[in-house]
Amino acid sequence: MTSNRGFSLIEVLVSVVVVVLSGIGTLKLYSYMEVEKSNAAMMIEAKRIAENQASLLQTINTTGNSDCNGETLDTIESCVLTLHDDSPFTLSISNESSLNLPPSGSTVAELYAKILKVEVSWKDRSGINRQVNLPVTVSKFTNLIE
Repeated sequence: MTSNRGFSLIEVLVSVVVVVLSGIGTLKLYSYMEVEKSNAAMMIEAKRIAENQASLLQTINTTGNSDCNGETLDTIESCVLTLHDDSPFTLSISNESSLNLPPSGSTVAELYAKILKVEVSWKDRSGINRQVNLPVTVSKFTNLIE
């Protein structure tokens, strides 16, 4: 003969524990995904800033450029984008190497290009320092003014 009395107390408690544990796991996963989403958004913004800086550096020798007007290949590192005061990002440019070559008919080497490193750094939501590095080559032979 079978009994139709329903679930026992132990069965109900075990099912409640299983449901609660799966809910806790879901909440932790959601929290992790929110942090990663924020970090990805910061990475995308840092990449955008680095690309804008690289574009600005490559406008050397062009007219109508108010940010780097008058800059030469020797002083191009001082041509830096202005970020907002409340920006979490810091932007720096460093010279990785200078390329020198003597012009035709000469033995004296002269600077004709630089390889620069554009670095955008910030702290993520966890307080960890992050950075995006973008190498940029700038030549005095590109974008020449007639």
